Amino acid sequence: MDSIPISLGDAFLLDTPPNNEHLYIAIAQTSENTYLFVNVTTRRSHSETACLLLPGSGVPSFVIRESVIAYQYAREMDATELSELITAGSPIPKGMCSAAILTKIQQSGLASKRLKKKYKTALKAFLKIS
Repeated sequence: MDSIPISLGDAFLLDTPPNNEHLYIAIAQTSENTYLFVNVTTRRSHSETACLLLPGSGVPSFVIRESVIAYQYAREMDATELSELITAGSPIPKGMCSAAILTKIQQSGLASKRLKKKYKTALKAFLKIS
C-alpha cells in the first residue's frame, strides 16, 4: 500500500509501541501532504484531561471507555508514512469523528500543556489563529 486518503477527523489504528494498537486521529493539515495526528488512549490517573472523550455519538466506535487525547504523542505524517503504520487487517479508516468532536480536539490541543510547541504552532496556523 503506497498511500491512503486522509480526511480530517479520520481515525486510524496504528501499529506503534508499546502495545501495537493505538488510535490516531487526523486533526490538521500541516502542509500539502502532511497531517497532524493525535493519540487517543484510555484515561488513567496521570492523564492530561484537556480533551476527554466518552463513548457514543461523534467519537469513533473504537472508543469504548472514557478516553483522553494524549497530546504528548502527537505526530506529523503523510499518507505514505501512515500506510506503513496501519495495523494489519484494520479497516481504513478505523472510524471518524464528528465535526463537533474534531473541533473539541483541535481547541483542546491549543490549551494542552503537553502538545509540543511546533505542533501547537502548526495547529494555530491551520486554524488561522494568530
